[in-house]
Amino acid sequence: MNVRRVVVAVIFIIFLSSTSYGIKTIIRVAYEPSLPPYQFILNDSHVGIHIDILNSIAKHNNFIIEYIPMKTTIECLEALENGKVDIILGVNSSLNLKHDIQLTENISQSYICIVAPNSKVHELENNIGFKSFKASLQSNTIKYSYIKHMRNLKYIVMPNQVDNFNSLLSNESDMLIGVKHSILYQLDSRKLTDDYTIINNYISPIEYAMAVKSGNNDLLERLNEGISQLRVNGEYEEIYDRWIDEEDYATRKMFKKIIIMVVAFSALLIIIIRFNRLLKRQVNEKTKELRRINNDLENQIIETRNSNELNNCIVENSPSSIVAFDRNFIITIFNKNAYKLVSSDKCPIGKNILEIDLFNQILMDKKDRIFEDDTKIVNEEIVIKNANKEDVYYRYSIYQLFDMNNNVRGAILAVEDITEEIAVRQEIYEKEKNKALNQIIAGIAHEIRNPLMSIKTFAELIPTKMHSTNFQCQFAEFVPKEVDRANRLIKNLIDYAKPNVMNTKEEVNIRELVDSCIVLVNQILVDKGIKLEISIKENLSIYANRGQVRQALINLIFNSIDSMYEKYEGKNVCTDMTLNISAWEEEQNVFIQVRDEGIGMTPEQIEKSVEPFFTTKSNGVGLGLWVSRQYIEKNDGTMIIESEVNKYTLVRLKFRRSI
Repeated sequence: MNVRRVVVAVIFIIFLSSTSYGIKTIIRVAYEPSLPPYQFILNDSHVGIHIDILNSIAKHNNFIIEYIPMKTTIECLEALENGKVDIILGVNSSLNLKHDIQLTENISQSYICIVAPNSKVHELENNIGFKSFKASLQSNTIKYSYIKHMRNLKYIVMPNQVDNFNSLLSNESDMLIGVKHSILYQLDSRKLTDDYTIINNYISPIEYAMAVKSGNNDLLERLNEGISQLRVNGEYEEIYDRWIDEEDYATRKMFKKIIIMVVAFSALLIIIIRFNRLLKRQVNEKTKELRRINNDLENQIIETRNSNELNNCIVENSPSSIVAFDRNFIITIFNKNAYKLVSSDKCPIGKNILEIDLFNQILMDKKDRIFEDDTKIVNEEIVIKNANKEDVYYRYSIYQLFDMNNNVRGAILAVEDITEEIAVRQEIYEKEKNKALNQIIAGIAHEIRNPLMSIKTFAELIPTKMHSTNFQCQFAEFVPKEVDRANRLIKNLIDYAKPNVMNTKEEVNIRELVDSCIVLVNQILVDKGIKLEISIKENLSIYANRGQVRQALINLIFNSIDSMYEKYEGKNVCTDMTLNISAWEEEQNVFIQVRDEGIGMTPEQIEKSVEPFFTTKSNGVGLGLWVSRQYIEKNDGTMIIESEVNKYTLVRLKFRRSI
């Protein structure tokens, strides 16, 4: 009985093991199907060199491949980043991909060549550089440095190799710059090989690989192992020969046969002659190998030099002032806009960047952390007085430079003068404030009238009741209160009307800030019949520009008033509607929230609401929310909007708490 149980248990374990071993993993693969013979669709099937390679790897790894054709590489990359696919097939290895994407070993290699119709070959060979021609090429397949010396060429950039080839057939271009094996395959499949000529067989190499998302190390390792295994067992060469039949490959095969025949014939000769020939053959092979290595090295040197020329061209023509420096702050690059920015014509390369006053003021409080890991300084703003004691506003970014071992070797400082931009932005802000101020003044005028009437009444009673003790007590109690009330209203109005001081920050008490806003809009709320609820935790404060944050709150409150008023279609009062203003803290953050019960917004309107000049009001200009967001972000805050049509809208502001 016990033996039977043991046998059953062993069989059960074996069954489970075999079942789990047979589980297949579904792999979703995105690819561009316009690259024959590497990857394309033929008779509704996914075919090509890359497809065969991946299918073979999948077979050995128990994968089920689900191919998903996409129009562009960008669409494939977005699908990989969003987790919609696991692999991108046939990625150009020379593309500058994001850090969160990794490439496998190369799965194929070809060359960029130039092809033209036979009828135009003679004209092209004799007149290129002197006469204007059109050339079609696929984007991101060849670097600018390789073609910049081809003068008088007009380029037609196509999205893929099929469209590139079709532009040549339709006579849109005089020549085609494309992937050699793809062009040869398309010519052969259409039986046009005899009608076209390869003018230049080798412009630059191009290699293709597979891409996976960073962190998916298991899949990356299995793909690389599969590629290596295909190369070792000879299956890679079989796949390659199945799709590509090169003339030079056929020549090599014939040459090998001739060599074998020569060797066989040489066997009839004496041993010394045979040995000499074998030795000579080995020398020739080594010579060819050395020549190939030398040619590759020369091509790499040319590519590096051209790449440096292109980078220098980009730096010199950048609209920003760009300065590069090493870890000792010694300047290595200084573009022409940097000369203009510091008003100097002396070359500072080799000098310390901190010796230049403008850059020293920008870097002085950051120089100790510029070279630390994960340091990011992007789109920061600073105001500096120039020689005429005038304020000049600058926007700057600092990017780290890395060596081949991924160690920080220096940094790039990009600076631009944004004084005019700030002036335009400030003008927009002031216009938006004046618009709110016009509404506030009308309400304040009504508010001031009440204490003035009380004071006037007491003043008129002085002649008749000045000796009354009761009157004197009432006068002493109420008149100072009414004067203080009027004074407080006027003070808040004047304080609000003052121009905002740029970049001036202080500790701001949230309760006091909200109260100063309510004083200005309270009468408008009363006139429109809107209830006000305030819920603010005590002793909340943030470090910010008081005027800018207050202006943002005023804009949000007026938006809420307009929204509730619109819901009642212009009636005089908004009965039973409430405006709620609350503030609280969570961990190290402070939240301020304005919530109304107005007309609300759709998701599409929410997304567009913070864009300049977008409005749903018939008489609006669409700058209120945009200005508010600008103010909040300038004070290191964020704005979150939630809404539901005909129910509510809430705007939540998030700041770091002032410690």
